[in-house]
Amino acid sequence: MATGIETIITEQDRREAAIVSTSQAGHKFEIQLGHLCNNRCVFCSSGQLTAMKIAKAIPLEPIVAAIEEARANGATHLTFLGGEPTIHKRFLEALERTVELGFEHIVIFTNGVMFPHPGFIESVCALGNFEWRISIQGATDEAHVAATGRADAFQRIIHGLGELQKRNQLVTTNMCVNERSYRSLPAYPELLEHYGVKQLHVDIVRPASTGERDEAYLRDIMPRYSDMAPYYADMLKGFDEWDPDFDVNVGNMPYCILPAWGHRVHHGGEETVTKSSDGEGLEDAMNKYEWHSSLRTHLPGCSDCAFRSRCTGIFSEYLEMYGGDEFQPVSREDLRRIDPERRNFVLQAEPDLASLRAALAAGEVPAPWQFRNENSEDRRRAVELLFTADKATLTVTFLPPGQADAAIARTEAYDLAATAGVKAKAADIETLLGWIAERLSESSNAITLSETAAEETMCDALLERGRKRVVGISRKLLRGLNIPGWRVASLDWTDANTGRLRTAGPSGKHIDLVFALGTQDGRSQVDLDFQPSDDTDEHSAKAVIDCFVTLIGGGEPPAAPQQ
Repeated sequence: MATGIETIITEQDRREAAIVSTSQAGHKFEIQLGHLCNNRCVFCSSGQLTAMKIAKAIPLEPIVAAIEEARANGATHLTFLGGEPTIHKRFLEALERTVELGFEHIVIFTNGVMFPHPGFIESVCALGNFEWRISIQGATDEAHVAATGRADAFQRIIHGLGELQKRNQLVTTNMCVNERSYRSLPAYPELLEHYGVKQLHVDIVRPASTGERDEAYLRDIMPRYSDMAPYYADMLKGFDEWDPDFDVNVGNMPYCILPAWGHRVHHGGEETVTKSSDGEGLEDAMNKYEWHSSLRTHLPGCSDCAFRSRCTGIFSEYLEMYGGDEFQPVSREDLRRIDPERRNFVLQAEPDLASLRAALAAGEVPAPWQFRNENSEDRRRAVELLFTADKATLTVTFLPPGQADAAIARTEAYDLAATAGVKAKAADIETLLGWIAERLSESSNAITLSETAAEETMCDALLERGRKRVVGISRKLLRGLNIPGWRVASLDWTDANTGRLRTAGPSGKHIDLVFALGTQDGRSQVDLDFQPSDDTDEHSAKAVIDCFVTLIGGGEPPAAPQQ
């Protein structure tokens, strides 16, 4: 730790250390129970304010009042923040009131120090199921302790992870990467896999949130981003090898530092308006993400970067310390070269979809269709467009080349797939797909739709209708089978278009009814095949099959044979 560092605590700091802070964005609500904390994290102002005995305990009454007001205003998700919210002496009372008010999702943002405290986890879990958002500030004992300043902090978290896993509680995690901890990043995949953690958010130090620190202190805890990049890359590669769908995201790192992993980087967030109460009323509202953006800036070359539309820039204080030499714009050609796996497909597809998006924005969609929304998912590497026409739907999906199982067009830039609802008409589908192909051709090379694009687009919807028919038939057979010693055991799908209904009999005998799904003349089709086991006698097989055929045909089942 650097020494001889100047610390300045302002009146604003003193006032904020003794208030309840709240924020609400739509149905989401956050409440900060002051700054009191039992860790001394090197990047956080709460520990500093607590060590200087400036952070104060907050009375329960304004906490409960804020929670009740939020619920009355329609909030359904609530997050408890600190400092450390769990050390509030009346935290359980506040949590219980939150449960009573009917919040659908409650997040406890905690450093885990209270986990081994006798009865703590049991008392919280007795109130319900929660999301535990645990601050793991290093994936190893050494790194976490160095970042938090508490000798047993990591072992307390490990204890809690095991206990929460036993109780099937939802656990997500976060980390603020700093000089003490960044070398431990590659160890996160193994740690989180072991305890069933569902998400990791890794952020960088925001200089303005560290408390009143001077430049020497910031240099001591903030390494250069380019020095940390290899450790980030190793961590992200580890998650991809373990589970490509695991939700790991990197907050606020300039994209040009990790361009190959840009799909895992996120800047900003949902609009969150913050108000603070000190017992004398509410301050003026402030959008915290606008405030964060105001602390950042772009360099002249940033305008040429492929990530410019997403990147909110670099912290000005960081540039004052280290300069901007490590930040170089990434061209789209560079991105294709360093990202051959197309992890950044959603971004890479932007030029190819530009004309189509412009036409959609101008409302030029052919009748009877209307464009409803776009759903671009970096993790799925997909751009999805939804269209509707009365009760009909059509979803158009762009995927990396070679990734679509059933593409209606393939290009060097993307695969194009489409799925229609059962109410869609073939002529309308053909009109819309043709229009989309024309707009796409304006941005890049002409694309050619398959000759049966409309029929292929309808196929999935028809097959889904067939699957529903199979489920309905299975339920009818389950209720109607009356052959002594025989029962419908299970329906299993061996693949998307093949179902197997097993009917179990005495002594291990069985008869399988195999459903094969298909389409013909614009209708779903279900073929049936009865497959008795080798040891099933002909008389029993005939009785069961006759009963099934009668039930499927809508008749009453034959009378049960006399014993």
